[in-house]
Amino acid sequence: MSRDLGNELPAALLSLLDGHDLPSRLGKAILITTVDAHGWAHPALLSHGEVVALDARRLRLATYRSSGTSDNLRRSGRLTLCLIEAGMAYYVKTRAVEHEAPPGFPALARFDATVDQVLADQAREDLERGARIASGIEFDAGRPAAEVVAAWAAVLKALLA
Repeated sequence: MSRDLGNELPAALLSLLDGHDLPSRLGKAILITTVDAHGWAHPALLSHGEVVALDARRLRLATYRSSGTSDNLRRSGRLTLCLIEAGMAYYVKTRAVEHEAPPGFPALARFDATVDQVLADQAREDLERGARIASGIEFDAGRPAAEVVAAWAAVLKALLA
């Protein structure tokens, strides 16, 4: 059952999205949703090398410039990030605005997102005793970890420039 935490990222999410300790984030995906032109939820996956928290109210993210996700964000600005990992599930509802592309990455779009609402989701102990999230969405980048971390660090550095 979801619980409203207000319009600021809790410390756990600030730490998760601070752009540090990228090796520990390898293989962990962030599910996002935008709203397509027909009003349907449009899911997409981002890595921790494409999302960074600027502070408790602001996120910055990179998406492919020509993607449906970017088109949806340009049109509606509505973006929900689903941060789901072992023992935690948070839904962060935001409004995103596109800014100049990150320097050195012309194929990417850069969006700044303002947090409107944060929901924490966990099983109700009285109804689902002992139930918990066992894992989030994981992926294999298909290349050496050091290469992935270096690429992520470069994108995050450009997002913060």
